Amino acid sequence: MLKKLIIKIIIWWYNNTKFKKVRKAKNVRIGRKTEVMKPENIEIGENSSINGGFLVAGNNSKIVIGNNCLISYNVHMRTRTHNYEKKDMLILEQGEKENSIIIGNDVWIGYGAQIMPGVHIGNGAVVGAGAVVTRNVEPYTVVAGVPARPIKERK
Repeated sequence: MLKKLIIKIIIWWYNNTKFKKVRKAKNVRIGRKTEVMKPENIEIGENSSINGGFLVAGNNSKIVIGNNCLISYNVHMRTRTHNYEKKDMLILEQGEKENSIIIGNDVWIGYGAQIMPGVHIGNGAVVGAGAVVTRNVEPYTVVAGVPARPIKERK
């Protein structure tokens, strides 16, 4: 009984300090091993759960997660990436670019998936464990692999 109370207090403390600036709807669960950068640019919809990982929003970009989403452990979402196109210039000197990540409603993202800048994942989609999502995912599509490719449709 006391152990359960202590766990509830720890979860409350994390959600009200570490994740205070994250815009959360009702009944959102964020695991204590989740790391966030620019929490004021992160929005999470109702009944969504993030077990752990990295949510890195940029100064001019957002991460928006819809309602009823399941985000597994060690999932990385980053809205910023390095420019690298110019071969006559060091990558380090080319700066960065930002694009928002939008996750629809009822999406399940499996363990260790990487969601790259600018990706939109449609309602009802499933992202397989370890997938690297570099392109938009259509609604109710299951994607897997590196890079992530459609493998089937949900029925």
